[in-house]
Amino acid sequence: MRKLLVPPAVVAAVLGFGAAPASAVTKPVLFTYVYVDSPGTDNRTNTSLNQEYFKLTNQLDRPVSLKDWSVKDAAGKVIKFGAITLPRKGTFTVHTGKGTQGSPAGHFYWGSGNYIWNNTGDTATLRSPSGATMDTCTWKKVVTTRC
Repeated sequence: MRKLLVPPAVVAAVLGFGAAPASAVTKPVLFTYVYVDSPGTDNRTNTSLNQEYFKLTNQLDRPVSLKDWSVKDAAGKVIKFGAITLPRKGTFTVHTGKGTQGSPAGHFYWGSGNYIWNNTGDTATLRSPSGATMDTCTWKKVVTTRC
């Protein structure tokens, strides 16, 4: 289990619960996987774009609303989440390309016509609505990274 890197008071304010000692607080939501290099030729087809994705996991024993949370890459490309609730201990996947939000269940789409993540290295940053950094995942040249 990874320890929270933001002050407990920020987490308490964002998630609506009382502050706890830093050693007792875990990150509520974190990156668990980033797939940065879709298989085959990078031809920008929607199928290829959607094989580039990341997964977020809720570490709490209660649902977490991700409304107005965002993920940004090192170049400043941002996706902001709408009314998405991540179930307790649940995971969801965000694909780079286009698709029907929530279909299949637990899958969401950035809607980009270009690749987001650099195969030679990048950083994904998860931010709360207040702008607090809730998690980051940095990688160097790899196809799949477990954050």
